[in-house]
Order: sequence, then C-alpha cells, then structure tokens
Amino acid sequence: MTILDKVKTVRIPSTNLRVLDSIKKRFSPRVFSSEQIPQSDLDIIFEAARLAPSGRNHQPWFFYVTHIKTPEYEKIFSYIPERNFWAKTAPVIIIACYDPTEPKDGNNRWATYDLGASVMSLVLQATELNYYCRQIGSFDWDKMKQEFSIPDPLQPFTLIAVGKIGTEEIYQKADQETVQKELEPNSKKPKIYQNL
Repeated sequence: MTILDKVKTVRIPSTNLRVLDSIKKRFSPRVFSSEQIPQSDLDIIFEAARLAPSGRNHQPWFFYVTHIKTPEYEKIFSYIPERNFWAKTAPVIIIACYDPTEPKDGNNRWATYDLGASVMSLVLQATELNYYCRQIGSFDWDKMKQEFSIPDPLQPFTLIAVGKIGTEEIYQKADQETVQKELEPNSKKPKIYQNL
C-alpha cells in the first residue's frame, strides 16, 4: 500500500449512512500538489461560498486569494507559525474575513458563525471538484490586515490552503514528521446529539 493510500485509509472517516459524497470523502491534508487551480474552478468554489446562508441575509464574508509564487503568497508566511510550513506547497491560500458590523444593531453576533457556513460551502464544493482544503487559525490577524490593506470593517479570521492532494512522489519527499501526522487516524465523536 502506498503512503497516499495509507493516508486516505486513516484520514477519511468511515460511515455507513447516506451522507453526501463530498462530506464523506472530505479531510484536511498537510501535503499538497503545487499544481495550479484553474480560475474556472476557483469561480465555482467561490460561487458555493457566496450562496451560503446567513443571519438576516447579511452575508458578512469576504475572501482574498493568493497564488503560489507571488509576493503576496510569500508574505502570508511571515504572519503564521513555523509549524504551518506545510502550507507552502498549496497552490492557493485564501484569507477568509468577516464583517462584525450590523446595519441595524451595530454588532453582528453571528458574523463568525455565518463565515463558517460560507467556508464550509467553499470546502465542500472544492471537495466535489477533487480539491482538498486545510484551514489555519493561528496567525497574526492585525498584521495581516495591515500588510494587505484589508479595509475596515473586515477582519481576517482564518486561512484556507486549497489544492490537489500530494501525489505519492510528493508524499515520499515530504517532511517525515508531517507524513507521520498525516498517518494519524482522523477520529470523530461517535455521538453528537440526543433527543430532549
């Protein structure tokens, strides 16, 4: 069995229920192919994010896209911890932002929740197109906002690495500590609800 086969075996959660294929096969790898994503696929991925539900239909999300081998892409890595070095192989990194304001009440309590719904739509659509996503929450929000002149009231909240999963050859050349993390089982809680 190849490394890639082993990764998919342990990382893809098992289920016997009829959930959507994009939910069933989704997981977050740390090893990506740097193969570029066609703009037409990115357009579809962001269209899915655009159509997500939100409180009062405020749609408090906005995304900034950076592509590998560009100055903007390289700058991102000065604002995230060294442990996230694996992201440097992803062809696209997205800065997902939210708008915390609400026209009527001033403060949108659900803005980050709504951003999460939009990001999940983005992730599932990417999965449907055979891309993978892994998110990064640890980064200097304020410095990134300043570096990329992200206008108020938008606030960066998470980064999303997007791309094809690494090939077997890429996995064999990858950092061994990263590969070992990839081979750790992707366990999920067995029960998350009950009737009241």
